[in-house]
Amino acid sequence: MADLDRAGDVDVRVGTSLESDEQVAEVKPIKPEQIDALIPFLDKFEEAGFSAGDWKVEEGPFLSWFNFDEIAMEFIQVLYDNDWVTPQFDWGEWQESARRYIESREMVESADAVTIQKLLTTHVRADRFCEGHLASMFENGHIVVVLRRLKVIRDGVE
Repeated sequence: MADLDRAGDVDVRVGTSLESDEQVAEVKPIKPEQIDALIPFLDKFEEAGFSAGDWKVEEGPFLSWFNFDEIAMEFIQVLYDNDWVTPQFDWGEWQESARRYIESREMVESADAVTIQKLLTTHVRADRFCEGHLASMFENGHIVVVLRRLKVIRDGVE
């Protein structure tokens, strides 16, 4: 079990980093149930040959899009249903911080739950404006690293 405070929320100070301290007051604490909703996807995303979907292309300018497969669409829906995608912080202003986490597995491995929420929000929202962003996060393994970190937080292993 993760470190829990008296209200039953995951102690978001676990693995606190400089970036996660920014705007923490604006984001609600992450509950164990929120993490539990995502952990089952880890095994699915780690399976050999997993693909989040494929690109669809039609003739003409700007007629390509990424078509997520069923499990990726389910994951995105679970993110929304469990408040992992939050309007409570300015993800656009946080993109540079997100980029540093994408480039550094070590930063993700020490991130707290609120920082993971910010990463997931940023990736899902960025995909709305930059087709294929979230797909690239699946492809480069970042989503798996994020889910592994959540599992460590939930298991209370530090």
